[in-house]
Amino acid sequence: MVRGDWADQQLAERERGEEVPREPSPPGADPEKRQRILDAAVYTFGRRGYHDARIAEIANGARVAEGTVYLYFRNKEDLFGTVFDEKMDELLTRGRAIVASGASASERLTSLVDLHLTFFAADRDLASLFQIELRRSARMLQRVIRSKLVDYFRLLGGVLKDGIATGEFRPELSPRLAVRVLFGTADEIVSEWLFSGGDPAILTDAQNVVGMLLAGFAARKEQGEPDGRVPPGRQGPTPVAPSAPRIIRKKRGRPSSARRGRKTK
Repeated sequence: MVRGDWADQQLAERERGEEVPREPSPPGADPEKRQRILDAAVYTFGRRGYHDARIAEIANGARVAEGTVYLYFRNKEDLFGTVFDEKMDELLTRGRAIVASGASASERLTSLVDLHLTFFAADRDLASLFQIELRRSARMLQRVIRSKLVDYFRLLGGVLKDGIATGEFRPELSPRLAVRVLFGTADEIVSEWLFSGGDPAILTDAQNVVGMLLAGFAARKEQGEPDGRVPPGRQGPTPVAPSAPRIIRKKRGRPSSARRGRKTK
């Protein structure tokens, strides 16, 4: 969804308290009707794409008059953006519950990535919006990054910092880069799942991929205590420099009499 510097800039803005305002609901709004419009929008945008989707078609799917849609949303772009805002809110709420649990940093990161995968795998139309339609609009991409994605990165980064502080992860690990590795991996897996026709085996393999990444994040364990620390007064194994590779030469046989220059009688 995003690449480096822009997300970092938006994260800095959020940390300074700069929020993106949300359009208020109209007086007398019906939450159930509004939700039907959003659900119909996910389906229509996911199946037809943003540019080919029509408000009339979304209204028909929501079982409301076309004019009713404009009571809740200014235009098609506003409706499109609200879908992303609210779906990301849902993802963030569930993610914060995972972060607040008492699990280890590795377990929480695994749960967060698993949430990322299952959240989109549960709705193929929603996955299509995030993986395809969102990337076609730089304007909408910036809106989602500014309003929600930096918070998602913050969740991942906070758990990584916890793991570094407790010694679970390597002290030299960069949370910023590790967040992008985790997010980029999950994002690519969802894309592959979407474009492959929804093969569930891809999501199963994803758990192994996440395990490989976490193994790279983990603090190195040497011979000693179970947590990898060497007890005081006891030295760890002395590293041995590898010897230079031996060059094995093919043993040459004795030259024939002709090659030795011997004359035959």
